[in-house]
Amino acid sequence: MASDCLVANTRPQPPEEIFTQLSQTRADFATVLLQRLIKANSNVPEMQGLLNTAWDTIRALRGSFERAVPDANILYYRSLLKLLFLAIRIHAEATPQQNLGASQRMAQASTVAPVIIDIINNVVAIGIREIASVIHDSPADSSPEDFALITGIMQSCLRVPGMELYQSQIVNMLTQAGIPRLVLTLFSWSDSLAVDGDPIYGELSMLFLLELSSMPLMAEQMAIDGVLGHLASASITTYLRGGKVGPFAESAGLQRCYSLWARGILPFLLNLLDAVQASIAGEVSLFLAQFPTLVKQSEQALDAPETNRIIQKGAVRYITLTICSETHSMALLTFILNNFRNNLKGVTDIPEVQWDASSVLENVEFWLSSRPLLKDRLLPMGEREMEMRRKGDLENKVVKELEGIKEVLGGGENGS
Repeated sequence: MASDCLVANTRPQPPEEIFTQLSQTRADFATVLLQRLIKANSNVPEMQGLLNTAWDTIRALRGSFERAVPDANILYYRSLLKLLFLAIRIHAEATPQQNLGASQRMAQASTVAPVIIDIINNVVAIGIREIASVIHDSPADSSPEDFALITGIMQSCLRVPGMELYQSQIVNMLTQAGIPRLVLTLFSWSDSLAVDGDPIYGELSMLFLLELSSMPLMAEQMAIDGVLGHLASASITTYLRGGKVGPFAESAGLQRCYSLWARGILPFLLNLLDAVQASIAGEVSLFLAQFPTLVKQSEQALDAPETNRIIQKGAVRYITLTICSETHSMALLTFILNNFRNNLKGVTDIPEVQWDASSVLENVEFWLSSRPLLKDRLLPMGEREMEMRRKGDLENKVVKELEGIKEVLGGGENGS
C-alpha cells in the first residue's frame, strides 16, 4: 500500500489544487505506514523494494537536482525526504552476513549501492549546498530540521552493510563537491546565524562533520587539510573557552555550545585518532589544551555527592546522558593519547592532557554501586529522553556509558 501511494505520485497529476493535496496526503500516509512497519520489525520481502520506489518518486519531482525545489513543493519534498530516510533505514538496520569476503560483501551491497551513491550525490551534497545558501542569504527562512534530516540520511546511507567498500568513491564525490569545506565554513560563522540566541547551526554542522569523519579516508583528508586549526579558529569556539558553557548554562546558546562540544567535537577527535593514529595525536592534545575549563568540567561532572568540587555544599548536582557520553569520550581520548605517548617516547611530542582519570574512575564506581541514587539524580533533557525514561531505557543507557568509562579507565593508572 505504501509503495502504491508513491507510484501513484509519480504519475502526471492534473493542475488543480486538490490533486496537489492528494499527493501530499499519499506521501504522509506512506510515511506513517512505513514507520509502523519499522516499529513492528517487519521483514517481509516487499520492504526491500521501498527504497527504489521512494527514490523514483523524488526523482520524478525534482527532475534535475541542479534546479531548486519550487516553493510550492517544499513541504511535499520534505515529506518525501522523511520517507526516503525511513526506506534507507530498512537497509541500514539489516543484519550483515558474517564472515563474508570483500567481494561477497560488495556483491551483497551492489543491489542498493548505485541508489545510495545517487542519493549521497544529489540529496546530500546538493541538499547541503542549498541549505547553506538559504541560511546565508535568508536565515529567517532556513530550517534546522532540514539540515538534521539531510544529516540523518547521510548517516543511514553510510551504515548500509557493504557501503564501506564504496568509501573511496563517496569521499571523492563529496570532496569534489566541496562539502567538507562548505560545512566547516558554516560552522565557523554559525554564531552570527543564531536563532533567538541559539547557534543551532554550529551543532548541526559539527554533527555533519562527525558523520563525514566516520569514513577513515575522509577523516584523513580533513586532517591533512588542517581541520583542527579551522575548528579552533572559528568564532563560535571562543564561547567554548569562556567558562560559562555547560548542560545547565544560563542561556540556550551556551547550552547549545556544550552540546556541540560533547556530542560533536569530542567524538570527532576520536574519529580523527582512529583514522590517522599517532600522526595527529600531538595536534589533538594541543587542541584539547585550548579548552581547559571544559576539560576540567568533564573531569568533575560525575563527582559523588558531598565531594563535588564545582557546586556549593548541600546543592543537588544532576547527571545527564550527555554528561556521561562526554566523560566517556574524554576517557577514551586520554587513554589513546597516553598510549601513543608511552609507546612513542622520544619519537614524537604528545603533550599530556590534564585530566584526573583516577578520580573520575572512583566517582564512576560510586555511581555504579549506588543505582537508586543514580536514578534519583538522573535528569532527562528533551522529549526524547523523557520518553526513554518512561520506558526505563535512559537509566540503562547511562549505566552502559558509566560501565564503558570504567572499562577504559580501569586498565591501569590514569588509563594508560
